[in-house]
Amino acid sequence: MRKHQVVIVGGGVGGSSTALHMARAGLDVLMVEKDNFPRDKPCGDGIVQSVHPLLDSMGILDDLVKNGYQCTGTIFSDPNQNMYTYHYEEGAFALAIPRFIGDDIMNKAAVNSGIDYLENFEATKVLFERGQAVGVRGIYNGVVVELEADLVVLADGGHSMLARQCGFFEENPDYVFYGIRGYFEGIRGLSDVIEFHYPHEMFMPAGYTWIFPLGKTKGNVGVFITETALNNTGMTIEELLWWWRDTTEIGGLRLGEATQIGDIKGWRLPSGKHQPIHGAGVLAVGDCANMIEPLFGGGYPHAVTAGVCAAKVAREAVDANDFSKEFLGKYVEYVNEALGSGYAIQELLRKQVFGTTKDIQELIDFSIEKFEGKRLSGGDAMAIFLKERRDFKGATKSAYSK
Repeated sequence: MRKHQVVIVGGGVGGSSTALHMARAGLDVLMVEKDNFPRDKPCGDGIVQSVHPLLDSMGILDDLVKNGYQCTGTIFSDPNQNMYTYHYEEGAFALAIPRFIGDDIMNKAAVNSGIDYLENFEATKVLFERGQAVGVRGIYNGVVVELEADLVVLADGGHSMLARQCGFFEENPDYVFYGIRGYFEGIRGLSDVIEFHYPHEMFMPAGYTWIFPLGKTKGNVGVFITETALNNTGMTIEELLWWWRDTTEIGGLRLGEATQIGDIKGWRLPSGKHQPIHGAGVLAVGDCANMIEPLFGGGYPHAVTAGVCAAKVAREAVDANDFSKEFLGKYVEYVNEALGSGYAIQELLRKQVFGTTKDIQELIDFSIEKFEGKRLSGGDAMAIFLKERRDFKGATKSAYSK
């Protein structure tokens, strides 16, 4: 097979965003994917409002909206069953769309942009010569194949062994989350708002159960918890979901008479972007770059945005014929410019607002007192809470990345 300027490993959100933007930049791209699309990915299925303009520029927002469910607010609850609903501004909405559908829309947009594409290619190793990545080895239709490229982009998820090979793999149990999700029908009390429930101290910091509505009685229900906290519970993560259903008022209301659709599925969610995300001839995008946010576990906007950054530095590297680690360091600068302030505020909120259930209860009480009858996002409410109740003097942005 001929050499390409770029080989991208992974055809999901991060890989497809990278491929599409690189194709638009005039680069010669091959994207490889181990599965066949459409394929499932365990996730909460949410797409926040802040990334909608980028998705629109990619030409896929209308299809996502057509196939998704519009969510117009967010509920938080504490162990005492106190709840507050943050209603977004008029006309604003997040989307809930199963990744089986949404990722396929993104993947098809990338493939249709003119790149080369191989499915059923299981990448097993990044190839190096004199410390420089020069391609990828993998198994394609049962045959070992080596693909040559000037630049390798890893976008193959939070379990990526190629990321481990390159020194990008996050192993800190305080920043590796685990999540499970299942689809349920017959959920009681569901509305068109996303639900985050903080039912017990054992989930802390930042752990919760969630519901992303996909209809009037249907939703994506799951658990999000750090590896450290999960180990301390003495339960499996699936047992935590049933514990919430069987021992809490809200859990019992929502799932007590609900019917599970299909299997419960889980995923590893490395967060915070604390490890390297580039090397000589290689970049990492999305989950395999540990780009999951360490507060709510969102990774979709980060992966899509990182694809833009990767395309920008790849174009510059091709033009300069320089794929050194030093030159590709521009990628880190671009990612930090786009996402760095979001990570910083998430870290702050994780420590000062989502470190204990007492803090969360205070946030809910503050919101009832301050915002009743007003429209604003949960992120904006948290920023105000930091200033007024935590005496934070720095710049604040939404808890979600821009």
